[in-house]
Amino acid sequence: MKHADLRLIPAAACIWILAVLGVMVSTAAAVAACAVIVALALSAIMLAGGSRAVHVLFAHLGILVLAGALLFPALQRHGQTDHLLAEAAEDALVVELNVVAGADPAPPASGPAWSRSGIQVMTRTVRSPATLGRHDVQLPASLPVLLRAAPRAADGLSQARDGDTIRVRGVLSGSGNLTVLTASEAVPVATAGVSGAMQAARQQLRHQARAATSHLPADEAALVRGMTSGDTTGMGEATEETMRRAGISHLVAVSGANIALVLAAVLGVLLLCGVRRRPRLLVAGAVLAGYVWLVGDEPSVQRAATMATPLLVARFAGVRASAVASLALTVALWSVLDPVTAASVGFLLSALATAAILVAAPPLATVITDASGGRLGRPLTLVVAVPLVAQLICTPLLVLLTPEISLWAVPVNILVGPLVAPTTVLGLMALVIGTIWPAAAVALNTAAAGGAHLVLLIARAADSLPGSRIAVPEGATGAVLALAVVAGVAAAIAARRSPAVRWISAALLVVALAPSIGRIAPIGSSPPWLVAVCAVGQGDAVLLRSHTPSGTATVLIDTGPEPAPLRRCLDRLEITRIDLLVLTHPHADHTGGLGALTGARAPAGQWICPIPEATDDVVPDVPTGVATTGDTWQQHGLVLEVLWPVSADGAISASARESGAGEGDNANDCSIALSATWAGGTRLVSLGDLEPAAQQELAGLDPGPADIVKVAHHGSRRQSPQLYEHLDADLALITVGAENTFGHPTPTLLDLLAASDTRVVRTDEDGTVILPTEDPAAPRSVGPAR
Repeated sequence: MKHADLRLIPAAACIWILAVLGVMVSTAAAVAACAVIVALALSAIMLAGGSRAVHVLFAHLGILVLAGALLFPALQRHGQTDHLLAEAAEDALVVELNVVAGADPAPPASGPAWSRSGIQVMTRTVRSPATLGRHDVQLPASLPVLLRAAPRAADGLSQARDGDTIRVRGVLSGSGNLTVLTASEAVPVATAGVSGAMQAARQQLRHQARAATSHLPADEAALVRGMTSGDTTGMGEATEETMRRAGISHLVAVSGANIALVLAAVLGVLLLCGVRRRPRLLVAGAVLAGYVWLVGDEPSVQRAATMATPLLVARFAGVRASAVASLALTVALWSVLDPVTAASVGFLLSALATAAILVAAPPLATVITDASGGRLGRPLTLVVAVPLVAQLICTPLLVLLTPEISLWAVPVNILVGPLVAPTTVLGLMALVIGTIWPAAAVALNTAAAGGAHLVLLIARAADSLPGSRIAVPEGATGAVLALAVVAGVAAAIAARRSPAVRWISAALLVVALAPSIGRIAPIGSSPPWLVAVCAVGQGDAVLLRSHTPSGTATVLIDTGPEPAPLRRCLDRLEITRIDLLVLTHPHADHTGGLGALTGARAPAGQWICPIPEATDDVVPDVPTGVATTGDTWQQHGLVLEVLWPVSADGAISASARESGAGEGDNANDCSIALSATWAGGTRLVSLGDLEPAAQQELAGLDPGPADIVKVAHHGSRRQSPQLYEHLDADLALITVGAENTFGHPTPTLLDLLAASDTRVVRTDEDGTVILPTEDPAAPRSVGPAR
């Protein structure tokens, strides 16, 4: 690679960083960072004297100043729009505005029960007039918004499709960094003229592709369409999770690889047909535009298309453009024109992976070739280097999204690599031919599904291997550690001829790969504990444990809303066996994590509440008992006693007497409330999601005092003071998601606990918490809040 290819990278990287900082933090933070960069550059210019480096620094400063003139107004518009929407959310104003759907609306695929009703879709606001409360305003920028339909708006929203403009009336709320718009009315806006015709044609093509793959298994059909056009409708949640852990979720996120395959197929055919260079490139440009129109405006697609355009234009003019320079130009352009897109996860991952492949893969391939003494040829070493550098550069960002890594991501990408091109090309051929010959499209999709099936087999095999789910610290800590590892790998490669580097690298590999090291090294281990409260978001997952000379007993109460957070908690606490699983009631925020309880972690037995629907959410092939008042379980000094429900009829009767905003079914009042008592006398009472009427019934059954209480229903306001006064606990455990939209735990509940001098532990603030065996009244945080 020539040094000239790298000239735009420093300025483009600075502009990109400023755009991300402005979107994620504030415009003021971006301005301050820009001032620091300029000051450092000017200091370097003064110290460098009259060297050639001064001219380079001045050139980069000029680019930065020019970009800043465009970037900071764009960031200001973003900040104004964000402020307007945040104020509307804070004041609970009814808003009316236009949004553009980023996909087809669909029911939520995961999450607790409250989030699975209705339909939702990610959208972006339109820069247009809007009504916020009584005020008419102009939204100056486009921002991402999660649109959820209230029941009466679901019919209208269900008629919208990917790319449609929707007129929405509803209420805004915040959920972390995400703005949520709950719509009471949602009406697709008809688009007239050429735009409307193109949108209709696009939807027709997508409908045709779904019809041509409808005969295939759902996952294979969705993967074929996903690799072709990004449409993964119908893919199972478990398959999506498996692909993510295996490191190949990018296969269904249309980006540079797909565009490269499309252009290569078109240019190759035209070249074989003898078409001259310029007509050939014009056709390729038209195909590129058509493909981008088909797959939509995903950030990774926009990055890849913008990067490909100057390469085609330069080739049309008879010169060879630098791919690295084109990438730098693309990043800078999107940063100043649409900083929200430039700061999106899809754009970040796509641009980082492409940069690593262009800049780092060739020298790494050379290193591997040299290390093999020339026995491995250049093509083979590139096959290894490309996924390796892409995975390494993206890992810090991926850790921020999901704090776990897989040792098999690179080998999986190497294995599936030869399957991607034929599967994608066959899917594209089916898409084009299907417009005139549907039967041929069905046949081509069937052939493509063979490749898709092999991809899924490889991903599932890798997911079942040891090392496929290595938990790492969440948040900035995990990202910084990942960056340190990447920097260490780069330094080791650069200084690979040093004997000291070789010995240190070998020692680190032994430590990282030897499973026994982690067990015997006194690093990050937790003291023996009686109770562990897992931070799994808005859901319950509580572990009880006893230690005696004869053995250890482990009980898990509920599983949280998703498998991944529970799995990370069990890994963190080194739980390898579960003697009893108590599924308090059949709501997804208590049973959604069942997928984590497989293999050695499948429980020896499980309890469910007595209503019929409780049998729908259980661990398969595990002995199941229906728990009612008086049932007991005892093992290694831990005694469990069921306090509630007395029967299914009792739970249903209590539910019928509830007043106020409950869940609207019998499940909450069927929650298994149980007492856990250890040999040392410590007693815990867990209340599941009991509502006030059932809590009052339980208080009437005289459950006795407790040292610890697991608060009912994540700390909602619907509590019975009589029960908490009766329990008179010293410590209250509140399982609640960070920044949840319900306001849990409520001031009412916290005041109730404060009145009895009960100390509070909450997973949204304290994270995963253990109560040590030697002093259960001294909680200790061992994992981040979630």
